[in-house]
Amino acid sequence: LHFVKKVKKPVSAFSALSLSSMNTLDILPKKLNWPRTLTNNIENSLVMWLPPAVNDELIFASLQVYEKGITVDNLNIGNDITAQPSDRCKSGERVMPETFSAIKAFATNVRNRLLHETGAVVIKGLDMSALGGAGQLDKMTACSKIAYFLICEHIGKVDATARGRLFDVKSANIDAMSKMPDNVLVSVSDSDVGWHTDGASKDRTYDVVSLLCISPAAEGGKIKLSNACDVYDELNRALPKFLMYELTRVIPRDILENGGGKGIVGAADALSRSADILAMRIRYNSYPIYRVEGDRMRFRYMRHWIETGHEKTFWKVPTFLRIAMDILDDHLDEACCFHQALERGDMIFANNAMLAHARDQFKNEPDAPPRHKVRAWIQVQKVAIANKTEIEGGLDPFEKKSGLSRVESLTNMVLNESR
Repeated sequence: LHFVKKVKKPVSAFSALSLSSMNTLDILPKKLNWPRTLTNNIENSLVMWLPPAVNDELIFASLQVYEKGITVDNLNIGNDITAQPSDRCKSGERVMPETFSAIKAFATNVRNRLLHETGAVVIKGLDMSALGGAGQLDKMTACSKIAYFLICEHIGKVDATARGRLFDVKSANIDAMSKMPDNVLVSVSDSDVGWHTDGASKDRTYDVVSLLCISPAAEGGKIKLSNACDVYDELNRALPKFLMYELTRVIPRDILENGGGKGIVGAADALSRSADILAMRIRYNSYPIYRVEGDRMRFRYMRHWIETGHEKTFWKVPTFLRIAMDILDDHLDEACCFHQALERGDMIFANNAMLAHARDQFKNEPDAPPRHKVRAWIQVQKVAIANKTEIEGGLDPFEKKSGLSRVESLTNMVLNESR
């Protein structure tokens, strides 16, 4: 007598994992398709203006931190920002969560849009002149970074593991899209950057990628967004299975070291990136472009890192994979409905599992500040899970199979961890 049982790892493994120890890779998010009404009216759908109360809180806190000589890298929000005048507490008392009530409410709205509605948000209206303005560029830069970090930290949790809390996106005059430079981020170049999501590591990804514009480019540098969920549905209907397989099988990706992303630095990098060791690391660093389970999906794509990964591991890019990526790129181009340059003070946030983004080539002028963006990677899914009011409506697969309430089990989990 033989008994054969098929076992499948659950999409929602919340009951087996501690919330604090969960990696965002443990949570496969729900697909986020764009309706025609959104794509036909993209600006009104994505743009959110900062309410005056949020601007006031950001400006007050940012200037206070700046005057104390504290940088964003060393900022402790609870200790370094004292209560605001509108709060009913003595001057100098440590800030309480309700001090940022306007920011918190606004950030919750942004987080819900990123996870359950538009998948992208463009925030406008930060008063950069109140933070120093272009006439005090250094002050404006420092203060706007603090304001940006405050918003990001209320939307989710800024992931500082790879490149610090905030990463300055400036041209280093390196052609990162050529095959010659090694361990160079595309964000430090001024060339065209094709469709991609952020994060090249098999073991870590980011829920949200975001940018703050401190100084726009003199020419070019527009950002593009395309919905990878919509593209998947189209390709799954149109492509033969052998081509669709190329987009869903594990594929090796190049390895990028933590740090500034401007090449090989030091003996440790040189050793870890020697040809044989790097090839072994790249073979391990393999994962699919699309991971899909029912109505849940994660999209992870950067053609450049796929091609350089194959080259450094001494493999040719298979013909079918090359064809599939050509078709994928073409469909992402066709589905692009946002193609705009950010203005000073603008911020853009995009769901890194659902949307692909790209950037046009840009040029700086000698007599103007060079293009300067600041990037943050944010983890939001665990924050939304911990807040039971933000979990998508209805029963998810975990609840259907177990008969347990995910809200109750997660709430108990968070409470137990805090004790």
